[in-house]
Amino acid sequence: MRSIKPHFRALNTPHQRTISTSSSETLSRTPNPEKTFFKFQNKHEEAIINLCQKSRLTEAIQRALEGTKRMHSHIKSSNFLLGVSSYNRIIDIYCKFGNLVDALKVFDEIPEKDLCSWNTMVSGYAKAGRLKDAHNQFDEMPERDNFSWTTIISGNVRHGFRNEGLRLYRAMLKDYNVKCNKFTVCSVLAASAAAQSLTIGKEIHGHIVRMGIDSDGVVWSALSDMYGKCGNLDEARHIFDKTSDKYVVTWTAMIDRYFKSARRDEGFLLFSELLKSGNKPNKFTFAGILSLCALYNLESIGKPVHGYMARIGFNQSSFAASALIHMYCRCGNTKIADRVFKWVMCVKCNI
Repeated sequence: MRSIKPHFRALNTPHQRTISTSSSETLSRTPNPEKTFFKFQNKHEEAIINLCQKSRLTEAIQRALEGTKRMHSHIKSSNFLLGVSSYNRIIDIYCKFGNLVDALKVFDEIPEKDLCSWNTMVSGYAKAGRLKDAHNQFDEMPERDNFSWTTIISGNVRHGFRNEGLRLYRAMLKDYNVKCNKFTVCSVLAASAAAQSLTIGKEIHGHIVRMGIDSDGVVWSALSDMYGKCGNLDEARHIFDKTSDKYVVTWTAMIDRYFKSARRDEGFLLFSELLKSGNKPNKFTFAGILSLCALYNLESIGKPVHGYMARIGFNQSSFAASALIHMYCRCGNTKIADRVFKWVMCVKCNI
């Protein structure tokens, strides 16, 4: 609901300003059509919010898209002169709803496109996986900024074209001398991790240090993930230890790397450090620990984990609860497994 309401409402304010400043000659040709139109728009918005509250999101999106089209049509027929920022808002709404055909039509209507206009179209194509169109728009851009490069790079990485993402990253550094940001480097680190290319990962690491963004927690987490997936677990741990702001996701990922590399003792030790750090494990952390306990029949470790989960409280409907039942079953303790199963089902019935 939060994603639809702001975008739809954002259209009203700029148009109302445009109407209030229109000349008396324009208003005389169209006797207050905006009054009736925006009254309808408010009712339309209320209907969309109502659908969202009822979890009828598909219908809500369709209604919002129809409202945007109606708004766009009204603007054209009324000869309103929109600013480029208002055009960009309409393009953004169409892109977010996946209507790239109408987004492109609006884009082509803009007399003088700004950088935001181009970036919005490139982003819309990239998120939809239409990378050829994204590249075409990107190549035609009269100028580019960090957002432009990050969008086209992350779009390629997200849709499996990691080598192209890495190529664009190098082009950005060597040919265009654009200073990238943490979002750009996190995208290319994900690409090198997926390709398990430690050489490229180290090259990016060096660039991060030279840029001076090596103290950022998000970047350190991405670096640690890259080294871990490329098989250099000790370097991943070294970076993990240097990270000042460790999120529970960072802890969980490092613990999971130890388990996947058959270094379970170090994984359990790090889990113990997590509990002492003041950070609370999440369902992914618990599921990972309990799955390993099930695999090696380590009920002696699984039981205390169960006790800790009970003390801090956890979502009985999550897969962590399923992992707990599975652990007891694999360890042969069907009595407790049955007890946990009945407790989980009882809680679900009372929801």
